[in-house]
Amino acid sequence: MQLTNRSAANFIATTSTLVKTGMIALFVSLMLTSCAKVDTIAPAAVATEEHSSAREDASLLNNDSFDNTKLANFWRSELWTPTAGTFSNEQQRVGNKSMRFSWKPAQYDGTNTSMHSEILTKPLTNGETERWYGYSSYLPSASMANDTEPVIISQWHGVPNDGVSHTVPPMAFTLEAGNKLTLTYRASSNPIVKVLQHPTSQKIIDLGTASYDKWVDYVVHVKWDATGKTGVLQVWQDGVLKVNEQNISIGYPELQQPYWKVGLYAWTGKSTHTERVAYCDEVRIGDATANYNSVKPGRSNNSARIQAN
Repeated sequence: MQLTNRSAANFIATTSTLVKTGMIALFVSLMLTSCAKVDTIAPAAVATEEHSSAREDASLLNNDSFDNTKLANFWRSELWTPTAGTFSNEQQRVGNKSMRFSWKPAQYDGTNTSMHSEILTKPLTNGETERWYGYSSYLPSASMANDTEPVIISQWHGVPNDGVSHTVPPMAFTLEAGNKLTLTYRASSNPIVKVLQHPTSQKIIDLGTASYDKWVDYVVHVKWDATGKTGVLQVWQDGVLKVNEQNISIGYPELQQPYWKVGLYAWTGKSTHTERVAYCDEVRIGDATANYNSVKPGRSNNSARIQAN
């Protein structure tokens, strides 16, 4: 096909307009796409925090830096007094605030519920057995050190099947008398049918002397297997792998796998202190496809990275 000079000029002008229009449309589309990207990691208050790209990983299910005015919607609470769980600017791992947990012996009224100052996640469902958890913990020496009574500061609790009961948590971090920190995990090859039924296996791991008056970063990887030997438990403390249990039995034979609780569970109802206080910050929870970097507590100096042995 041949074009006259006028036709050629019209064709060039029309083509130029379409190209410009198309470029503008593409530019607008890219801008809208960029604006639509949701930052699920850090609220505006901590925008200066340098998070790795792993924070955008699809394996990250939940996160909370406690810088808002209310808990993230994945939490449930066992906070039985006005001071049991509050947003506090007394200590921060990053950002402006953390969650402050408080428990006082004076609040104990003889019931199990009054021993708890905790927030908790939902149990695993749909046949899921594996999770990654990252969080930071701060224990003030003035309200936690040298106590004669133990207190659980983080636990994974079983979910009883319909018509049966529950027993002691299948996994827990406990601050023991003498400032010793332990991690206990349990399993049962038998259905749990009564309160405080003994599990069929238990292992207590000594994590050494508790650290006070500083933030300590934790990453916990657990794969539940109550009756087999495919369970996994890994725990990093400040980037150092402290626990590496492979091919173990862990958990109870229940339809739903355990939910995580963090805070204070003073299960004896007693304490040397008039008030026990713990702080939590930088919570991240990942699914079975997550890894250490997906959930590790982070700050600009990357102090939570894995350290060489």
